[in-house]
Amino acid sequence: MTNVNTLDLTKLHAPLGAEICGLDLTAQLPKPTVGAILSAWYKHQVLVFRDQKLSPQQLVDFTTQLGEPGRPRMPSQAVRDIIPDLPPEIMIVSNVRVDGKPLGLAHDGEMWFHSDMCYAEVPHIATLLYAVDLPSSGGNTKFANMYAAYENLPSEIREKLRSKKALQVHDYKRTERPGVDLDLSKIGNYAHPVFVTHPETEKKALYVNRLMTARIEDLERDESDALLEQLFSVGEDPDIIYEHVWQSGDLVMWDNRCVTHARTDFPHEERRLLQRTTLVGTEAPR
Repeated sequence: MTNVNTLDLTKLHAPLGAEICGLDLTAQLPKPTVGAILSAWYKHQVLVFRDQKLSPQQLVDFTTQLGEPGRPRMPSQAVRDIIPDLPPEIMIVSNVRVDGKPLGLAHDGEMWFHSDMCYAEVPHIATLLYAVDLPSSGGNTKFANMYAAYENLPSEIREKLRSKKALQVHDYKRTERPGVDLDLSKIGNYAHPVFVTHPETEKKALYVNRLMTARIEDLERDESDALLEQLFSVGEDPDIIYEHVWQSGDLVMWDNRCVTHARTDFPHEERRLLQRTTLVGTEAPR
């Protein structure tokens, strides 16, 4: 792939992440530039593009240059009324309500660490989030380096869980662990390896998270819970986290295969609205 030095790239003062300057993402980018972006993404896990002025369709067009965009479930009627030409590839992430109903998914306040769509057999590999309206403070996004989490685990834990799988579920309430007696017939769920190997970097990453990981398969409940708490503690170590303070026009892209993310609290009475796209995966984590 094209050398990342073709980009104006600055590594963030954090355990992961880099900022790319000087790119107008409203334009069709040359293939070498797209290749350089992907190379930088594999290396740094989180990319930040500042000062972008993207229409919803331009956000989709940029996403499409990087891979196949995912399609969330249909937006609400309130979304279609306010943004009638919203492309189907975009999800609205917002606390805004119209006639008492959420404009998009109801994203209020704090949200625990998680990996987008980890409960699917083939999760989406990337999430791109574009800031439109922001509160005066808070609503920051924290990103945790799951490569570092894997390396920081005691060797005996890595060996014990080397071939284990963890059940990931789409049953969360932002700051609560999944329930014990889950009806899996009614929620999205899939058991993925506790440790996964990134197909591009071939590095191992911890693939559990506090919000969506229900249990480690083939272990008694008490042992599973105790081990998960150890994994969560290592995976949420502040020393492996970058906290992104949003600015209007920011576009942030991260790798769901080796990054978990969380949201900090923010004033509930203040408007927060971002537009989200994803890149679909081609294979289950291994």
